Amino acid sequence: MDSGQLVQIIGMVLTPAEFVVCGLALVRRLWRSLPYFTAYLVLLVIVEGVRASVNLATSTSSRSYIWTYWMTQPVLILARGAGLVDVFRAALGMYSGVWRFARSMLIMAAAFMLLFAAVHTGETPRISSYLIFLERELEFAAVLSLLLLLVVCRYYGAALARPLDGIALGLGFYSSVVIISGSILIGPLTLPWWQFSLVRSVAYFMTVCLWGYSLWAPLPERAGPQLSSMESYEQNTLAVSDRMRELNDRLSNLMKR
Repeated sequence: MDSGQLVQIIGMVLTPAEFVVCGLALVRRLWRSLPYFTAYLVLLVIVEGVRASVNLATSTSSRSYIWTYWMTQPVLILARGAGLVDVFRAALGMYSGVWRFARSMLIMAAAFMLLFAAVHTGETPRISSYLIFLERELEFAAVLSLLLLLVVCRYYGAALARPLDGIALGLGFYSSVVIISGSILIGPLTLPWWQFSLVRSVAYFMTVCLWGYSLWAPLPERAGPQLSSMESYEQNTLAVSDRMRELNDRLSNLMKR
């Protein structure tokens, strides 16, 4: 069995797994807590179905498939970025001041990424160069932002409930593998392209499995109201640490200036 056949086998297994995860998300009504991430899963199934249809009709090296791939890739990049923001909103949305600050930081980071990618690839007329660089930026942004979210939640006592923990872990794991393998690909070790593709496919399959595991059981009840007033604090005083309340107060006052 050569490398190309192995990658195809993983792809054949991955497609049904994506359908299962998307179906679980819809059955569990994940859109109520993570609407953008749910939309990403639905778009992923649709795009992969379109690409598979074109591939069956032609081949992966045909102009039709290449055109289809690069026309649908921006949709998936934007959808995954929106899904990442969704994770932050679900984790921090209960704390209105913290979430407003985090949202502003994410918007500025996204604007910087788009602008920097345009400047870096400005001399190349291909849109593929821009999208490849933008996707690499997204992987770095996902790892750094999720690590920061983990540190904040750990320090301030804000737990990541299921399925948010599994979804965040999957996003961070996949981005980490892509960054590491990509660094080896362009580094002194010179990782062959087929090995890079294989590692990426396996990592993504494991990510989909993590998402499926976190969605397998019925989801817990949604969290309580936002902590935007003293009444809300009194109602939720047992669920929120003093550190998180203090941080929320400070950021709420900061964002009002």
